[in-house]
Amino acid sequence: MKLMGQGRTSEIYHYTDGLILKLYRTGFSGEAVQNEYHISQLVYDKGLPVPRAVKQMDHATRTGIVFERFEGTTLLSLMIQQPELLEQLSSTMAEIQYKLHQVHDEGNTMPFQKKILEHAIQRVSSFSAIEQKGLLEYLFALPEQRALCHGDYHPDNVMLGKDEGQHCVIDWMTGMTGDPAGDVARTWVILMSGKLPDDAEPAIREGFEQARSLILQRYIEHYIALSGITREQIEAWMLPVAAARLDESLPPSEAEYLLQFVRDRLRLVDETVHTTS
Repeated sequence: MKLMGQGRTSEIYHYTDGLILKLYRTGFSGEAVQNEYHISQLVYDKGLPVPRAVKQMDHATRTGIVFERFEGTTLLSLMIQQPELLEQLSSTMAEIQYKLHQVHDEGNTMPFQKKILEHAIQRVSSFSAIEQKGLLEYLFALPEQRALCHGDYHPDNVMLGKDEGQHCVIDWMTGMTGDPAGDVARTWVILMSGKLPDDAEPAIREGFEQARSLILQRYIEHYIALSGITREQIEAWMLPVAAARLDESLPPSEAEYLLQFVRDRLRLVDETVHTTS
């Protein structure tokens, strides 16, 4: 099989005509693979622009999922290759996510946003018992909604096809239902602090760093204009979302940055509570 691309958790191979194999790295959780397969089927059945999950399979010592192949280019690649389209592509990213958020999980078939964040925060060993308690109390006080959320929405998980308006949202391992503001906050945190994969070319890495602030600004502004959600509603979710992200295998520099971000925000919350009480 021919290697087509790779990330921190998996490699993408050509499988057969029209199909690709997403092969997870050795030791990756089989439960997480099953979860992505199940959620991918659910969102496909809702008629969303996502690749169809064809089957799960084992290859040597590794587990994978066979998906229908979408012919296109990621938003991240387009942003780096065509910087003159940066604002337009950032707006497109907001529009596609907003459309996803208009779908509601009426049958309660998807994981719940707060439960996912709660469990992730509980697994972060860097937090003291007091910090964890404060984070969870803050999380539980946030709004409850049942909108479809991607949970890891960023420019490398959105693909545009050759035809105008043709697009696809990939990597649904963290698909959930909850408050759209929380999903946008997750994207904000990723764009604010995320690092490109270690194998990214230096020119791509440099281009992304230069474009990061403009992408974030245009994306947030356009999503707010489309949805009517306020900047304050989105920012309210950044604390628990950033805390939960520390449960992932992040580069040390990003983990250090986010841990300090969480502690600074948590301190502000504590100060506000004491001031108003």
